[in-house]
Amino acid sequence: MEYQALYRKYRPAKFSDVVDQENILKIITNSIKENKISHAYLFSGPRGTGKTTIAKLVAKTVNCLNIQDDFSVCGKCENCLDIENNSSDIIEIDAASNNGVDEIRELKSKINLVPNKLKYKVYIIDEVHMLSISAFNALLKTLEEPPSHVIFILATTEFYKVPTTIVSRCQCLNFTRIKLENIEKRLKEISSLENIKITDDAIHEIALYADGGMRDALGMLDKLASYSLEEITASDFLKINGLISKSDIDEFVNKILNHDNIGVIETLNKFSDLGYDFSKLIEKILEELRDLLVNHYKNSKDSTYNPDELVSLIMCFNDTYNMLKEAANRRIIVEVKLLSYMNNIEVNVPKKEESEEKSNPFITKEISQEIKKSPQILGNDKVVQEEKKVSTSNIEESFPKTKVENKKYEINPSIKRIRIDNTFAMASKILKNIALDKWKKLDDYLTDTKFNNVAGLLKDCEIGVVSDKNLILVSKYASVIDKLYMDFNIMSDLINKLLENEYNVVILEDSEFKTEVKNYKLHLNDKDYYIVKNESDTFIKTFSKEVEKNKEVCYSNLVQKAIDVFGEEYIEVE
Repeated sequence: MEYQALYRKYRPAKFSDVVDQENILKIITNSIKENKISHAYLFSGPRGTGKTTIAKLVAKTVNCLNIQDDFSVCGKCENCLDIENNSSDIIEIDAASNNGVDEIRELKSKINLVPNKLKYKVYIIDEVHMLSISAFNALLKTLEEPPSHVIFILATTEFYKVPTTIVSRCQCLNFTRIKLENIEKRLKEISSLENIKITDDAIHEIALYADGGMRDALGMLDKLASYSLEEITASDFLKINGLISKSDIDEFVNKILNHDNIGVIETLNKFSDLGYDFSKLIEKILEELRDLLVNHYKNSKDSTYNPDELVSLIMCFNDTYNMLKEAANRRIIVEVKLLSYMNNIEVNVPKKEESEEKSNPFITKEISQEIKKSPQILGNDKVVQEEKKVSTSNIEESFPKTKVENKKYEINPSIKRIRIDNTFAMASKILKNIALDKWKKLDDYLTDTKFNNVAGLLKDCEIGVVSDKNLILVSKYASVIDKLYMDFNIMSDLINKLLENEYNVVILEDSEFKTEVKNYKLHLNDKDYYIVKNESDTFIKTFSKEVEKNKEVCYSNLVQKAIDVFGEEYIEVE
């Protein structure tokens, strides 16, 4: 007999076999019991949590002629036998490969045909978010008012990509990740049935790796059973997946906390030689540091580890993780960050003002300039009759320092402060999670002729804090923030369209945002510190090109401005 993968062989055959989806099963079984079956369902949730399985069980149950008391099918009636033989009335569509409008039009052309044998014709559309916009539009009317003999079951792992017009026409059921202990229990049962020898540690590692998905767990068990014909151990699992054991992580963390420079470098060399992904490595280390910190406070503030040092190291690794996204050589970044942490080395980046001063010697040095005698007539028809020396301080009084670039916008600082305070005052983690979900649709606007430029810039921003009417965005790049403020109205339109809400937006640099977060934590218990205020002025004032042309020309330094006003022949720089 042909070998069948474990996740297919042990797919639940009845509702009672499904793990950890009690709420969904209750809704579905009660609907069947009361004969109140919805015409369209939308199953959403992580992969391997039972969406397609339950969809198939619903298709079998609503068509079974002799449903059992536990809502399991009899398996003997003509309808059950027809389904077992791949009934033509149960239509499974993979939207990933059949995502065009033509496929949906073909579906619509056949939908009014009555079922061949069954009571209901059931359409199961997997990964429905992969349908094109035109395909979704073609499906809308049919989904809203299908024939009485048709049931639609849509399944997706990316709910936020499904248009709201589709969502509103379905009964939405959200699948949750399967609990760790339930995955372990199921793995032990199947291992026993298949005579697979495996240690409890290995089962635990597989369950962790599966991240709430039963299919991934069974697939990994299948792979390990082929790898080791003897007893499967945790080290076997780690070896074939290129992962690091907890003991190795513990040893590495201890070396860092003990400031063992040589030991840390040697361990990193070892990890690099074994081909470990440094991003995954840091994720595991962060989990370990978090556990150490929680255990410290759980165990009556056990003094084994200094909590302040653990927090500091967590922040160090978090910064390192963010840097790896753009690093040319990940290993070097990790080494440098850890060595600087262990040896208390601070990398001081010059402030903008300091770098300007270093690059412009006219600002940092005392300079004399001479205006020569000349009969040349100036703009006010007066003749310059005497020679005089002018210091930079005198020029500064006459010509205030300005930037070279033409000013495109002006931010009202008081309104900016109000927006920041209002956002923190009404900050909501739930609203932020909703916004983060919707933010993933940003890629859809990269090809939009109106929003593509702004969408590309927003890809370099992250959502910092969200309230009901305010939004703080964060970016590492000042140039990105400048460009977004220049197109502020277009950016606001895109954000409001993307997040389906009207927000007062403010964009902060990464360092500025960290300062605001630190300030927020300091005043957590002060209820009167953050008070919601009304905005009474314009946040950003933009300047038209016509106004810019008539505005005073801007200069990179005061000497250049003096030369422009008096003429180069009248200025001497010493």
